[in-house]
Amino acid sequence: MTSIPQPIRPLGPCEVFSSSRHALGFYRCLANTCRYAVPWSVLQGKNVPDVLEAAVANLVLRLPRLSVAITGDEASRPYFASVSSLDLSYHLECVELRAELDFHARDSHLLHMLEAQHNQLWPDVGFRPPWKVLAVYDPRPSQLEDRLILDIVLAIHHSLADGRSTAIFQTSLLDELNKPPVRPSCLEDHVLRMPSKPHGHISPPQEELVKFTTSWRFLAGTLWNEFVSGWLCKPATDLPWAGAPIRPDPYQTRLRLVTIPAKAVSQLLANCRANETTLTPLLHVLILTSLARRLTAEAATSFQSCTPVDLRPFIQSGFHVADPAEVFGVLVTSASHTFNSSRVSELREQASGEKIWSLAQTLRQELKDRLKTIPQDDMVSMLRWIANWRGFWLNKVNKPREHTLEVSNIGSLHGSPENTANADRETGSKWQIVRSVMSQCAIVAGPALCASVSGVVGGPISIALSWQEGIIESELVEGVAHDLQLWMNQGGPVHGQRLP
Repeated sequence: MTSIPQPIRPLGPCEVFSSSRHALGFYRCLANTCRYAVPWSVLQGKNVPDVLEAAVANLVLRLPRLSVAITGDEASRPYFASVSSLDLSYHLECVELRAELDFHARDSHLLHMLEAQHNQLWPDVGFRPPWKVLAVYDPRPSQLEDRLILDIVLAIHHSLADGRSTAIFQTSLLDELNKPPVRPSCLEDHVLRMPSKPHGHISPPQEELVKFTTSWRFLAGTLWNEFVSGWLCKPATDLPWAGAPIRPDPYQTRLRLVTIPAKAVSQLLANCRANETTLTPLLHVLILTSLARRLTAEAATSFQSCTPVDLRPFIQSGFHVADPAEVFGVLVTSASHTFNSSRVSELREQASGEKIWSLAQTLRQELKDRLKTIPQDDMVSMLRWIANWRGFWLNKVNKPREHTLEVSNIGSLHGSPENTANADRETGSKWQIVRSVMSQCAIVAGPALCASVSGVVGGPISIALSWQEGIIESELVEGVAHDLQLWMNQGGPVHGQRLP
């Protein structure tokens, strides 16, 4: 890139929330990894990197945020800036597996690659859009598969995209791969030159798309909690268990993957409906149950968890958005859930099917009540009051973290091509997504443990557990993953039985 990126607009407060974390190394990237399958015959002998490069180039032309850098990310007022060209040899990396691996070994290899990617800071964010596509595949036809299997990772800066946007990227890439192959005329020698008149504009910040309102009572209460109550030291016994205090080093992302097979998914979701809840509240309760049973009552008397909430349904009608659900950007707030000492004791000592489902139902109602309040008196509307983001984050170092757990569920994407639902022979001759895994980096000033949930309609659901090395013991997370896999495989808790 030879020309200087041209400023488009300043980042909104929620976007600055993430750019300021990246500048300090506190949050580095999120990722969505989809497993694609395509019959070898569809490729017609074409080179896989060439096919992917053309599809990614066309996608960059469709999604304007993929062609913006972030200038002044360490300043108080960073800007999105458009670049004149992108070198796709940097943004797209194809990795060929050297040996034929079974799916278990392949997943282990993939998790190590994801951990390494999550640990990296984005270089030159002021000149180079901070995202990357990593494709991992075995280029040799196998006796085990009559299809090419590729794991395609989108790793991206959180100021450019939220979890839902990573799913939009993957379904849009699937759409490009299933179109007749057309290589953009502006792509030459791996360099994609952006048109002088872009195909679209980056979406406005969520503070413009969603009409937040703030009462004086909420404003006063928030300022009190942030600036006054912090001076009053709470007894340690009043704090929820949330791993070790906040510290930037060592920065090492750890990941574990729990996969719910497609057969178990249908039973699990049916059980959720029968018990008047959904998967997200159930995962909160099950993961915290596992933690409660593995931690002593003295160590963990209470928990605090949170759920990211998609704000796309709350976009104002005045904006000319064809489909709010397909807005690529950052549109998110959060809901917090308190598991007091009474709740935690019940999870630790009375983990029956009835108790688990009852708590999951209660949590579901809490989430519904939270949604009714949006966009009035929402905490994200207060981010605009933070003038010194660097100081805001550094002031948290060595202090207890607020949350034990985050459960982020972006739902299930459609992995089959459009308009082929009634034609199995067509579907079988096209690119498909057979699995989706969303994952997050270690969050220095965030929850001790994150569970990122993603699935494919009619296929498996993946739960990626992520944490910062040293903040929570690896053996503890291994135990949580074991419990979760066991409980998910049986379709969730069983009435009349204690959890095994």
